[in-house]
Amino acid sequence: MNDIATNLLAVVIVLGFLIFAHESGHFFVAKFFKVRVLVFSFGFGKRLFGFRHRDTDYRVSLIPLGGYVRMAGDAAEEQLTGNPDEFLSKPKWQRFLILFAGPFMNILIALAFMTGIAMVGFQQRVTEPVISAVDAGKAGARAGLQPGDRIISMKGEPVADVNDVRMIVSMNSGTPVHVVYERSGVKRETTLTPDKEEGEYGPVGKAFVAFGTSPIIGGVVPGTPAAAAGLRAGDRIVAVNGKPAATLEDYGAASEANPTKPVAVQVVRGSQTLNLTIAPATGNEDLVLSRGVTVPSKLVKHSFIPAMQYSVEHNWRMLKLAMSALGRLFRPEGSVKELSGPINIARISGAMFREGWLPTIALMAMISLQLGVMNLLPIPVLDGGHIMILLIEGIARRDLSLRVKERIQQAGFAVLATLMIVVLYNDVITNVLRLRNG
Repeated sequence: MNDIATNLLAVVIVLGFLIFAHESGHFFVAKFFKVRVLVFSFGFGKRLFGFRHRDTDYRVSLIPLGGYVRMAGDAAEEQLTGNPDEFLSKPKWQRFLILFAGPFMNILIALAFMTGIAMVGFQQRVTEPVISAVDAGKAGARAGLQPGDRIISMKGEPVADVNDVRMIVSMNSGTPVHVVYERSGVKRETTLTPDKEEGEYGPVGKAFVAFGTSPIIGGVVPGTPAAAAGLRAGDRIVAVNGKPAATLEDYGAASEANPTKPVAVQVVRGSQTLNLTIAPATGNEDLVLSRGVTVPSKLVKHSFIPAMQYSVEHNWRMLKLAMSALGRLFRPEGSVKELSGPINIARISGAMFREGWLPTIALMAMISLQLGVMNLLPIPVLDGGHIMILLIEGIARRDLSLRVKERIQQAGFAVLATLMIVVLYNDVITNVLRLRNG
């Protein structure tokens, strides 16, 4: 029950803020061009309370998931008076900027949030994309991948760490992915087609390959058996209990297999090779298996300009992944089941909210970017659809008839409504089955 309450609170904060910011973009640019704004609402549905200032009713409405702006004369079917403060009385370029301002605010938020995160700084686990195991008969094995292979790029995109691999694989179930990898110093190429598997939030792609952490000690917790044994950050573990260790997981497995017995490790420190013995750990359960050894990580923290560059690169990578996922809907291997509905968005928001404010802001940046880009797609009803009509009218140098505009809007609304119903249905079914299966 506590998780449900947290999920609801988190999704209200996340979606409420982002959609409200989107509408604020429309509002401020409309005001700048002296368009009469009739309503600026936080939330949808029944008006709860608010105040009126000049021509605008500033209100808080019942459903706190975003908001909306209603401008005078913003719909062709309204009874227009031709007053200069009506939306449709403004020049096309001004209407374009008013429409564009909403998605632009979302994109700006994504850039600003990720810049802020990079300036505050965070620890990033060092996870090199080196395969440690491959399941026989599965996608990775069919592609010819083997333990020891280092993934260099996928779908033409450079791979920096394991997270890049997992994201690309998860978003391309059933889709052939071009992979460049290195084996014994030689570059090779293959095609990986991830298997489709039902994940926690819907169908995802799986390669069924495991990636091990480099056997370099990231740190040693003071006062633990690892510290007492003389281990240091940067030591490379080459053997555990007399057996070669290729990954840090090899050390963890040996420690877990005999948690009450000492573990003999051979480490390389500079030009030295040392043989050390790590006693069992007691007390803190988090340290029992690791015995005080922590995984390698690096601090990502930048000043303003490098942080902006980091944000642009990160959001560009997220944008390309989002566009790739959207394109899958128009291919046979794609499915609307891969789209997250409000329930899954609430669960994801709640999970990030419980982890802390930094993961929550990172999630908000990702969703904000997707909201901004999705709203710019040339789909009737969305901002991009209205912008498309403006561009068509500008190129044709004449306005489309009211009848044509109505038909375009009706068709767009029907498509979006159908998509929303299907996504919501899949969302409900997925979560009902998840609850039934425990």
